[in-house]
Amino acid sequence: MRKFLAAACAIALGGALSAALVATSASASVQRTIVVRPGQSIQAAVDRASPGDTVLIKPGVYHQSVQIRTNGITLRGSGDFRGGTIIEPPASFPKTLCNAAFGPTGVCILAKKVNTKTGAVITPVRADTVTGLRVSGFPANGVFGYGTVGLRVTRVVAVNDGGYGISRFVSTQTLFANDIAIGNHEAGFYVGDSPDADTVVRDDLAVGNQFGIFIRHAREVLVADNRVRGNCQGILVLDDGQPGGAGNAVIRDNSVFKNNKFCAAHGDTPVATQGGGILLLGATRTLVTHNSVGGNSGKQINSGGIVVVSAKALTKGSDPNFDTIAFNTAFRDHPADLIWDTTGVHVTFRGNHCGTSIPPGLCH
Repeated sequence: MRKFLAAACAIALGGALSAALVATSASASVQRTIVVRPGQSIQAAVDRASPGDTVLIKPGVYHQSVQIRTNGITLRGSGDFRGGTIIEPPASFPKTLCNAAFGPTGVCILAKKVNTKTGAVITPVRADTVTGLRVSGFPANGVFGYGTVGLRVTRVVAVNDGGYGISRFVSTQTLFANDIAIGNHEAGFYVGDSPDADTVVRDDLAVGNQFGIFIRHAREVLVADNRVRGNCQGILVLDDGQPGGAGNAVIRDNSVFKNNKFCAAHGDTPVATQGGGILLLGATRTLVTHNSVGGNSGKQINSGGIVVVSAKALTKGSDPNFDTIAFNTAFRDHPADLIWDTTGVHVTFRGNHCGTSIPPGLCH
């Protein structure tokens, strides 16, 4: 992903951004609903929309790629099921800045203005909503946010995308709720590059991705009441070595079972992954509580039920300082239900109902 962002900033976010990434729109006196029917352009409707407007996409299959850079609009489908609104790749992708920078994407919510040299967000796009649709089979990403404030993605299904299913970078105040991510090549749900993420990932389903729910270089994230199964790694909080680290997260009331898919090392993942339930890799000040974890089995660095380890050797990140693992239930995980490499300070295990632990004595 580091290469991905570097290329975005250095190449596609080059000179064209200074002209094309600045969008202005007059305040609408009346909120409108702009209806899109099969055969019509979703992008044309989005381009017409003003803050407060809803773009309503009627049932059907739309071979399109959509970019949003207007504040306060709602992109609303007619359902995330097969008979609802389905967005699939077009025969040729439009030459939007998002597609050029981040790869061919289904729905992209992109900042209004970005520093053309560093990729830093100057003017974010605010208060947009994507809801009630299915995004499938895009070479890069399903739903992708960059430089957003208050983005809401709800009741969206992202299936078999080549990168991320539902993701946001350099953003804050995000909600991913009641969504489904299946079979995406990287993370089903991703929260990254956000020291003040202030993000909630809740009531979602992640199945068959490399990472079910992935938090990297981000803080202030709530991951709650999700179902995560059949991924190579269920839930991961990672310090990748960038300044600020990762953590200040709460992971609670999730069901994390049989994440035993095997993923070989590739790209930004330098090691193979398999059989991981919940992994804190250099995460700090993170609470993992009241989760149900089971049947996660493998022989990789991530394998086991709830695993707490240092990131120093792998990414030059942090030890797992000030983490609390409490009142979880974990059984039938291999090599153990609870694993801690004994690094870090003030790492606490208490009240966990489990069968095995490394080192012994972490189960009660």
